[in-house]
Order: sequence, then C-alpha cells, then structure tokens
Amino acid sequence: MKKLLLPLLLLPCAAFAADDGGLSQCRRVFRDNMEIAVFTMPCPPDSQDAALPPEKMTAHLHRVQECENRMAGGDAAQAARIEKELFKFVGSRAKTVRALEGKPQEMAAYCRKQNETARRLLLTY
Repeated sequence: MKKLLLPLLLLPCAAFAADDGGLSQCRRVFRDNMEIAVFTMPCPPDSQDAALPPEKMTAHLHRVQECENRMAGGDAAQAARIEKELFKFVGSRAKTVRALEGKPQEMAAYCRKQNETARRLLLTY
C-alpha cells in the first residue's frame, strides 16, 4: 500500500518543479557543482579520484549547463534568488577555507573530507 501511495505523495513536488521550469532542481545541481569543482580547488587530487568513471563528471557538467540555460531563459527574479543563495553558500565556505590557511593538518583534513564529498556527489550523476 505504501508503495502505491508514494508516487501520489511525490506528485506535488514534481508539479512544483515543473512550474518553475526545473529551476528548483538546479539549486541542488549548482550546490553540487560548488562542492565538486570549487570547494576542492585548494586541495590536491587524491588517489581515489582516478577510480571515478569520467562519464560521471561529463554527466554532471551536462546538468550544470542545462541549469545555466534554464537560468538564462527562465524567470529572472527566481534566477536572481538562486544566485544570491549560491553566493551566500559559497561565501560561508570560503571563510572556512581561508581560516585554514597556514594550518596544514587542518587543511589536509578538510581536503580529505571535501574530496570524499565530491566523489560521493559525482557518483549520483
């Protein structure tokens, strides 16, 4: 019975996502992109990166491009809100990373965690 009701429960979510041209889903894609491509910038690649199938990164970048296209062609006010949220998200993380400068052990721990997060997210694409 629960399995039969689940699609009905998800229907309002799907309708909401369709109403905004998919921009609500793009919030997650853009945040994932920050975790994958930006927040790993201060980190050296680790040995486990080679184990990721290259098509995962290609699929992720394709989704990012789709979302950028939606943002350009969608509701300007909503796109501005998403962009503002993203800047806030990035700004708080940038403060954290700047605080780790000159602290090699803490930066190494951050990089281990961030590289793992990036790998986990890439595997979802």
